[in-house]
Amino acid sequence: MVVSVFSCSKDDDSPNPDNHAPESFNLITVPDGTTDVDLNPTFSWEPAIDPDGDAVSYDVYLGTENPPITAVASGLSDITYTPQENLNPGTTYYWAVMAKDGNQGETLSNVATFTTLEQQPIVLSCNAFKSNNDDAILLLENRINGVDYIIDCITSVEVDLKIEPGVEIEFTDATGMKIREEGSISAIGSQSEPIIFTAATKTKGAWKGIISYSQSVKNRFDYVTMEYAGDGGLSGNGELGSLILRPGVYFRLNNVTIKNGLNNGISSTWYNYDVEINNCTITGCDMPIYADANVASHISGGDFTGNNTDAIRLDSDAGPRKMSTSQTWTALNVPYRMGSTLVIEDGAVFTIQPGVIVEFEDGKGIIIDKGGDDGSAISAEGTPENPIVFTGVTKSPGAWETISVRRTSSVQNKIDNVLIEYAGGAGAGGAIEMWVDPVLTVTNTTFKDIDACALYNRYGPTNPNLTENNNTLVNVNGGYMCND
Repeated sequence: MVVSVFSCSKDDDSPNPDNHAPESFNLITVPDGTTDVDLNPTFSWEPAIDPDGDAVSYDVYLGTENPPITAVASGLSDITYTPQENLNPGTTYYWAVMAKDGNQGETLSNVATFTTLEQQPIVLSCNAFKSNNDDAILLLENRINGVDYIIDCITSVEVDLKIEPGVEIEFTDATGMKIREEGSISAIGSQSEPIIFTAATKTKGAWKGIISYSQSVKNRFDYVTMEYAGDGGLSGNGELGSLILRPGVYFRLNNVTIKNGLNNGISSTWYNYDVEINNCTITGCDMPIYADANVASHISGGDFTGNNTDAIRLDSDAGPRKMSTSQTWTALNVPYRMGSTLVIEDGAVFTIQPGVIVEFEDGKGIIIDKGGDDGSAISAEGTPENPIVFTGVTKSPGAWETISVRRTSSVQNKIDNVLIEYAGGAGAGGAIEMWVDPVLTVTNTTFKDIDACALYNRYGPTNPNLTENNNTLVNVNGGYMCND
């Protein structure tokens, strides 16, 4: 093809010796050797005069080869051409024009070279996503290789914002993003083209992060990377995290990576969340996740290691953050850590799968109580090969309190193939306490380094609803079975 296109001449060996090819002509724009050329240039050339008076048409060749071999336009009658799509930024191109007289006469112009402009990121205005802005941006496109957009303020998203795969947003120091109640963010990347939220300064906490107040079902991060965030100050409540979720927020996080954050990777310590965290990686942060305990059942898979503290820290209370609906905790590659006592009421069944490790900060524990429904229960059934572990952050007898089973008649209250260690502190009578004869089965369980009894019955000498056998004691100060 190169030979057939670029060896045309006017010699007497041409297929039509009585015809004269168009005369020589020159390229005008884009001139040879030009740099910083716009990505959508208009090419122009001199008209090629045909000695025979034939009408002349033009083919335009454009490409990164020298000489160019790809005809990007053919049969043009005009002496200008503008590509339909932008050229690539920062790229060297070659172009030429072939003049044709329709009678097999052809004349090639000179070949010119040029380099396109290195496209720069767009600095987004602080009202770019405001609902009262007639020119509000609804879509962020993948414009160039590298950083597409720069945010140099704490911007509020009050529209339904979509972000395309491959987009990279850079935040200057101490800036961030707030997803307001009336807005949403849908950042759906791909494995080959992740969406990146990064910092201009590559240090932990260089930018504040993202906080969401939105309950929209459009809130979603897929194949998103957040890095160098977590400086804090996005809300007046002292929440610290690269991604902060406020009460009632809806969010779906799939294949998200949060790394090198100054504080928690994700902070969601309020209540009424509709959140899923699937196959995410959080590393290089202070702690991967600090959340309402009800969020824990919506965490699946992922990698949460490589942080200052490798644990999912959880909070609960007897109010809106209590466990009042049934939850299941699956085994992760880090422990669940209770920063407060976990309260289970109103018929909720707390199911713990084999291999789960629950660790308690000093003086904390679990309370399973009847509340408004007698069906409240704890179902912790491990296996000999994969036991469930209840342990303390502090590795000494009595570091944490107890598992307190109160006033529940649910037959689902079962503790089997479990290791309970370092319990019995803060006035607890036993590692497991029973209040008002709850239905409970404790089997194949090891009590180790307990600063109280293994089992303790309050408000009665015995619990007629207790089934127990094949349990093991190792360094249990109070003995096996105690009561008031």
